[in-house]
Amino acid sequence: MQQRVLTVFMALSMLLVSTSGCIGLLQSREYMEHLRGDFQVQTQTETTTVEHFFDQAEVGREWNEKFTVDSEVTAIGVYFKTTMAGESVKEIFEQLGILDPRQVEVTITDSLGTLRYNATHDTTKTAPYVNIEPGADGKFVSGEWNINIVGTGGGLFGEQDDFLLNVYVDRSCTIYPQDDVCVVD
Repeated sequence: MQQRVLTVFMALSMLLVSTSGCIGLLQSREYMEHLRGDFQVQTQTETTTVEHFFDQAEVGREWNEKFTVDSEVTAIGVYFKTTMAGESVKEIFEQLGILDPRQVEVTITDSLGTLRYNATHDTTKTAPYVNIEPGADGKFVSGEWNINIVGTGGGLFGEQDDFLLNVYVDRSCTIYPQDDVCVVD
């Protein structure tokens, strides 16, 4: 009798396990999710860099770059540095009564055309790192943002004017434990 009960119990157990269907899959999925661990939210930074060394007299040279802003952007920062070589050149211009034409102007506009950053350097200068502020709702305007640079500079006998502009765009992303890939949601 005990042998028969054990056989019936095993048969019923196998029948229930094999026909558990969606309920069994749901329990298995929940168990696998539990084993996988928690996800992490991190920041991914994309940098747009524009750097130029003037190797000859260049007047009103323009650069246009774009970068994309979406709902996941948490911060936008700007670093702008210029080097105007040969301070003696500036003195020569001043002695001749001529304004030194060398300068670099940077403007950044959002996708609606609103001016978000503007700086002009006419001497060797490193501007402090500047954070562009989001809107009143804490979000940035989504779309293609424009970087426009107009520069006048020169280079002669190893002396060169130059500039460096870095625009940093931080996005929040999710890293799932077994992927180790930053996924922007």
